[in-house]
Amino acid sequence: MNRILHVLIKELIQIRRDRKLFQVLVMAPIIQLLVIGFAVTTDVRDIDLGVRDNDHTFHSREFVRTLGASGYFRVTELAGGAAADGERLVSGASGLVVVIPKGFGRDLSNGGPTAVQALVDGSDSNFAVQGLNFLQRASRLYSDRQVCVAAPELERRFGLKLPLVAAECRAWYNPDLMSRWHMVPAILGLTLLVTTMIVTSMALVKEREEGTMEQIIVTPLRAWELILGKLLPYAAIGFVVVTLALPVILFVFHIPIRGSLPLFYGISGLFLLTTLGLGLLISSLVRTQQQAMLFAAFFVMMPFALLSGFIFPVENMPPGIQLVTHLIPLKYYLVALRGLFLKGAGWQELQPQAVALLAFGLVIVSVAVATFHKRLD
Repeated sequence: MNRILHVLIKELIQIRRDRKLFQVLVMAPIIQLLVIGFAVTTDVRDIDLGVRDNDHTFHSREFVRTLGASGYFRVTELAGGAAADGERLVSGASGLVVVIPKGFGRDLSNGGPTAVQALVDGSDSNFAVQGLNFLQRASRLYSDRQVCVAAPELERRFGLKLPLVAAECRAWYNPDLMSRWHMVPAILGLTLLVTTMIVTSMALVKEREEGTMEQIIVTPLRAWELILGKLLPYAAIGFVVVTLALPVILFVFHIPIRGSLPLFYGISGLFLLTTLGLGLLISSLVRTQQQAMLFAAFFVMMPFALLSGFIFPVENMPPGIQLVTHLIPLKYYLVALRGLFLKGAGWQELQPQAVALLAFGLVIVSVAVATFHKRLD
């Protein structure tokens, strides 16, 4: 432990001398959390909706008013020829174009069904799907309103009662269905991975490039002692980042943490064990800092971000890819974070994630120790 302590003090002195590195380690994750947290959202709001009313009746005007009052659209009534509708989609002036046909009001007054045409910009599939869903909701709202108006008259004249079914919906854990509540805890996990892994991946390489590896070789330090001494300072910095990020999540983004705070730190510590171990493993396999950056970016960060469920749900991936995701430690950490922040999950629910992260951490650090040799070649 005395030898490890000396390596630990040496690393802390180097970090203190390199103020830019300290700023990157501590301040950059918080800035990334703030910027990306506000920017990354899958919510679609205020869609520019162009409406071409070819009927010009009371019912068509009420339908247009309902679309504008739904809160999903910014309605622009279109004039001129129908050929301009496609041009509005191409130019981005409108994300959706609704065409109300002639006879719309007459069909409704006669109690018959009617339809409107919807043109949507499908270049962004998420935008198109949500835009059409919003249009369906607004149309259903207008239809339900017409049914409620007609129901008393039908009952009075013919004694008919319309069988109506209403679904009383309640969303648990995220009542307003805000995608930011889902994304911000995941951004914490991703930024923690990026900052801690990149810095540790360059730890041993930096010794080689600066010519200080020879001094380490002649010391009585064992491989595991050297790696542990280099790992502990960055683990402490990782906990500092987590501590600074917590009030940002709670008070800036107003995302509650419903689970146990000690459990949150415990799960984060297990995840840091995997990220720091990965960084040191990369550092022991490459020879230059440039190689370490490229290896970390292409073989770790990109697969982790895409296959962990950070953006794309794992359940929607092909079965073969889902098997690969079981080897991604970030996936287990994101499940734990979202469970802690949103669902109030406890140890019983998060035990599988904790065990998986502990196993990953021990295996990765053991491999890093086994691959590191105190020699220059």
